[in-house]
Amino acid sequence: MSRIRVLVVAPEGRLARNLARALPTRGPVSVVGPVGDEAALEAISGSLVDLVVVDLDRADGRGLEVIAAIVRAGGAGRVLAASERGGADAAADALTAGASGMLPAERDGSLVDAFRRALAGEMVLPAEELPRLVDRLTASGDGGRRDTDLVNTLTPRERDILRTLAAGASTADVAEAFSISPLTVQSHVKSILAKLGVHSKVEAVRIAWRQGLATSTRTSSGSG
Repeated sequence: MSRIRVLVVAPEGRLARNLARALPTRGPVSVVGPVGDEAALEAISGSLVDLVVVDLDRADGRGLEVIAAIVRAGGAGRVLAASERGGADAAADALTAGASGMLPAERDGSLVDAFRRALAGEMVLPAEELPRLVDRLTASGDGGRRDTDLVNTLTPRERDILRTLAAGASTADVAEAFSISPLTVQSHVKSILAKLGVHSKVEAVRIAWRQGLATSTRTSSGSG
């Protein structure tokens, strides 16, 4: 089983220790850090880690700023936020900054699944927060006419797939819903990303939310 190298960006070591304790000792995930902001940027640019977890509860309040900087440095689709406060507001702020989602509040074996989903380009969010999160980002209205024009370039099938992803479905869920293979889903998603001018499913879903495409949301899973 391939290793997943997770870098923790935080001023102190509490988050890194909590993650290390929650993960299986001989599991696929190794926790690196904590490291400072500059070291995180160097690690991303040098492809030394697979995922980055940024602590939003840091005293200097720079967590969202750090997420945005890491995404700009080449970490798009590879950043997760962590916060004890949780909730739709924290998740919306993290997604707006460019994160792929929030770590689950329960720091247990489900962390491995969360990291795998993030690496696969899935959105990692608590299912119970998804409706409020969609409402908040839809109300923000960012993107406007440009988003509308981009979404209008999608074929009907691509719009249906994007709408299903925006409702919280994973790649496997989409394949089952449309009776197609995961490889076919991936092909559609690749076309969707190209037409929307984005690099990850997370970015595509944000556009879908702002355009009101998530008419309903799934509540049976904790992933996006």
